[in-house]
Amino acid sequence: MTAPKLVLSAQPAEAGAIVYLPLSPKTAGGEASGQVALKITIKNNEAKTVTMKNLVVSFIGAPVLPAVAIPLLVGVKNPITNVVEMKPLQIAAGASVSWFFQPENNITVPVPAPGQIKMSISADTFADAVSLSMPLKPHTSPVAGGSYDFPAKAQDFRMGEYWSGRAESHAAAGDGSQLFAYDMGVIAFDKATNAWNDKLPGKDGSLNSHYRIYGKPIYAMADGTVIGFKNDMPENTKMGTQVPTPNPVEGNHFWLQHGDEAVVYAHMQPGSLNPALTKIGAVIQRGQFLGLAGNSGNSTNPHLHIHAIEANKPWGGPLRPLPFRNLYMIDRSALKPPSPEGKWVKGEDLGFSSTPMAVWPATTAPAWYPPGWAEVSRSGIPEASYQAEFDHATGAGYRPVWVDAYEVNGKVYFNAIFHPNDGHAWAARHGMSGAQYQAEFDARSAQGFHLHQIESYLSGNEVRYASIFIKSAATARTAYHGLSRDQHQARFNALTADGWRPINISVVSPNNKLCYAGLYEKRDVGGFFAKSFLTPAEYQSQFTANTNAGRKLMYLNAYTHAGTPHFTAIWQEKAPAVLARHGQDAAQFQAEFNKQMAENRRTQFITGYEEADGHRFGAAWA
Repeated sequence: MTAPKLVLSAQPAEAGAIVYLPLSPKTAGGEASGQVALKITIKNNEAKTVTMKNLVVSFIGAPVLPAVAIPLLVGVKNPITNVVEMKPLQIAAGASVSWFFQPENNITVPVPAPGQIKMSISADTFADAVSLSMPLKPHTSPVAGGSYDFPAKAQDFRMGEYWSGRAESHAAAGDGSQLFAYDMGVIAFDKATNAWNDKLPGKDGSLNSHYRIYGKPIYAMADGTVIGFKNDMPENTKMGTQVPTPNPVEGNHFWLQHGDEAVVYAHMQPGSLNPALTKIGAVIQRGQFLGLAGNSGNSTNPHLHIHAIEANKPWGGPLRPLPFRNLYMIDRSALKPPSPEGKWVKGEDLGFSSTPMAVWPATTAPAWYPPGWAEVSRSGIPEASYQAEFDHATGAGYRPVWVDAYEVNGKVYFNAIFHPNDGHAWAARHGMSGAQYQAEFDARSAQGFHLHQIESYLSGNEVRYASIFIKSAATARTAYHGLSRDQHQARFNALTADGWRPINISVVSPNNKLCYAGLYEKRDVGGFFAKSFLTPAEYQSQFTANTNAGRKLMYLNAYTHAGTPHFTAIWQEKAPAVLARHGQDAAQFQAEFNKQMAENRRTQFITGYEEADGHRFGAAWA
């Protein structure tokens, strides 16, 4: 016999077949492919040590593919130089040795792939090779749907962010179990450098907090149970090193049992793991919060590492592919940021391409704004850009709930708040004359809509109107527009005497002549107070007085009259308590907005006005 007495087995194998990872094309309509990565176990039944030569991988069936020859080498430390040198694999008589691919050995096959794979091993002094042939098929994960949800959610993005991942992103560590592992981060396009960047603007990457991924919530990819965790490792603080805590390599982590696969979620922040899950055997639900992305363990900067093995304990079994579902992905070089538009691949049972991919973890297509935000709020939008911003928000599944317009140095700007669509039909318009607004009001009322908000503003010396209509159950409402101050006061007195309560009073002053628009509803708001000609000092005084009287600010509108800012304000006893600010410039307002969002408050309204030739903002959060 001219072939060595070797017995071969191979992984990843399921039901007697080698399984591969189906890969996403770079863009929709591109060529599909699969990743073959192997771990070969060789038992030497010869009576002597055998020196291996090559592994030749060939494929049987259509399409016809060329064979791939890979030298069977292993790293051996030179005892003199202490340098690891690559040497031919040697197996002692009667011994078994496992040899596995390195990432550069991974084989890409077209999909559909040939039906069989043949693995042939040659050895020194033997003329013939030993072969093992097995069926070849795509991997199906042992979870609902046959593949995993991505371990993050688009709702946690900042605007312009994506997750970033690619195939072959990890060495074959863990005895070859990590050939299908993913090391992933979060990226956005940096206009300053005209490149994708995983760091926040103006940050140099010297701190963990500089990275976009740092602190992002991580979620379970499928139902399962906890089989391992750690939650108390300090984070590495010297970027580019594993200082101070390289071991255990997972850092703060969960090992979760998903079917017959064990999956590790690694390198999280200390103390961030979900306390309800930090016990062996805890039951996990798909999409359940696990912890926060960090930089612990064998990690040189913040990132998320995941990989799967066939096992019922950590590190206890052979490698497994890890396909995803319910996400979108694209070769990030195919995007033209900041636009999210592109030929996105809808990921179902796919891993990443070997090209760096932008990942949108949601079932809805990528949009300017991620799904799941409690609100989208924009301030100081130039008039020429407002429609585009409006379209970006509404195209992402949000509806307008507030619009405000104002002038600075003769130019019109908008503030707007959008909430997630709740199923109610809505309509919104801006830039209308009084006659156009009245026609819109009549048409929408006839269609069963009610007026949600009316906003008046100046464009030059022309009065313009913006409106939001909603089709839903609502209290009775009545409105007017284009009234003088005296006319407004007369209507205000009559309506409030008849049980109506103001919810909008929008004022403009073309040529220093006050012009009023109002919206009223008939419901119990408790005590209320409304004033429409307040200087900033008077507004502050009234705010204090009404707060002390138990009334809460529910509406604020600013305008310029005779060159100075004025406010219209409405307080109601039964309105929610708010934290309010006014007189802030753009930077101050943005800082306040960020603070309120971080404290889980929501913007009730934003009003803008001109002061000292600059933008000023008033707003409230509840």
